[in-house]
Amino acid sequence: MSAAKNLIINCGAGHVTASVFSERKEGLVLESFAHQDLDYDYTEENDWLPAVMAAIRKVKAKVKGGDKAIMIVPGYQLLTKLIMVPHVDESKRAQMIAFEAQDKIPFPLNEVVWDHQVIADDGVETEVIVIAVKSEVINGFCADLRKQGITPTCVEAASVLDYNAYRLCYPSDGDDTLLINIGARSSNLLFISDQGFFIRNITLGGNSLTQNLADSLGKSFTEAEQIKIAFFSGQSSYEQDDPSAQVLQTNAQNFQKKISQEITRSIVNYRRQKGAQAPKRILLTGRAALLPGLSEQLAQSQRIPVEYFDPIAGIEVGSGVDAVELEEHQHVLSEVIGEAARMSTPDAVSINLLPQHLADSMRFSKQKPFILLGAACLALATIPPILGSLKATEVYKEEAQFLKQQVAPLNVAHQEIVELQEKAVKLQANISDLESLVNSRSNWITFFGDLQDRLQAVQDVWLEDLKLNRQTTGNLKLSGRMLIKDWDENNATESYQRAYQRVNSLLESFKASEFIISVENTHFDEGNPRILPFDFTLVINPERPL
Repeated sequence: MSAAKNLIINCGAGHVTASVFSERKEGLVLESFAHQDLDYDYTEENDWLPAVMAAIRKVKAKVKGGDKAIMIVPGYQLLTKLIMVPHVDESKRAQMIAFEAQDKIPFPLNEVVWDHQVIADDGVETEVIVIAVKSEVINGFCADLRKQGITPTCVEAASVLDYNAYRLCYPSDGDDTLLINIGARSSNLLFISDQGFFIRNITLGGNSLTQNLADSLGKSFTEAEQIKIAFFSGQSSYEQDDPSAQVLQTNAQNFQKKISQEITRSIVNYRRQKGAQAPKRILLTGRAALLPGLSEQLAQSQRIPVEYFDPIAGIEVGSGVDAVELEEHQHVLSEVIGEAARMSTPDAVSINLLPQHLADSMRFSKQKPFILLGAACLALATIPPILGSLKATEVYKEEAQFLKQQVAPLNVAHQEIVELQEKAVKLQANISDLESLVNSRSNWITFFGDLQDRLQAVQDVWLEDLKLNRQTTGNLKLSGRMLIKDWDENNATESYQRAYQRVNSLLESFKASEFIISVENTHFDEGNPRILPFDFTLVINPERPL
């Protein structure tokens, strides 16, 4: 049975990826992957959704993962709040969370789609993360997906998925870690400790650097983005004293300092709210995290090790994935891996923002066949009693007469079938014999070549007769003669002894053949002083029949 597969489509601010995952004995397997950058004016908020749909058409055509997909929406589209509720029984917790969420979310709850995830519970208070999105935004998103022929089974908030990816890649790691995902429009800061995790999303991403470059160079946003990518990826270069190069470097340094300050502020806020220790290391991911010099700047300013997070370390990569494309875009895969981790991790975190009416519709679609089947069964259940009460006697009589008429020809047919079965058994036996002969043909050719080599190795020996007992044992009986060239008239016993040794050497070599198991019934005739007749039986290997 083939493993169940999940199509996961990640809709970022600047890109879309489509990935198909399966779960096997060796763990999660990435079966296929496709990436597409978004083509739109980043300064126009309303252009994002059409650009996403255009990119989805392209990546979905490459991975071919079916019409049902798990969608991931970016953090900048979401509202994230952290709330504390008293520790109560789980049956009462949802009501308390809804009460607190109504106070924290700056919109009426009937105007948003929201979900929550418990991130810590010390037995006195329960810490909960609440994430919401405007109903009109998510409904429009899902409606456009349906137009593309995609049924969203789940709409996951990207903000929490990095935690699943981290646990998958570092299952036994106990160090307090800050995982920073620097995207196009915002950056997600995920503080991880033994007590759980803490999230802070800041509106500072790669687009902030692009906008500053556009202002400094007098270029449009799109032109500045192209210049930024070309320069910092090494595709283009400037002279050291070129003013454009100095503008690029200055803006990059300012961006690094600004994000470092935001990280410092977030660490202070985290330690104050949680009473926790400072992170022992920083892991970077996201496209903007590849900015040259950023990791060194953060290591210097925060005085802790800074590494790049490898999200694919916890999965297997299938043969259908383009390794070059995967390596090029693995820095945007942490959220996708985090969602895939839910396939194999029962306690993985999840924030599902699928609108309730779509969830209800999906639930009804799954139950609809059973409802229709039940209704049909109830309707059909009334028919047999009605028919039985009206025509039982008449039907029984007609059936009895019909069966009597059918018995005679069926008996004749039965006898014919028995005779044909007997013929079939005999034919099958003949076919088996013929198949055995066909299969053994190539074995005979190889066997005779092997036999000839072993006779030549001993020399002065030849075979006179060869008989195969195919009907019983399948063993091979051989007889032959050996020329005694060094015959000693004065010592016949020793001459025969030397001949016996040569024959025995031949027999021992036969045992080494892949066609022979053993040698039996060896016999010598000493009637002729210069020629030693012999015969023996070779027990044939049943796995290499002749």
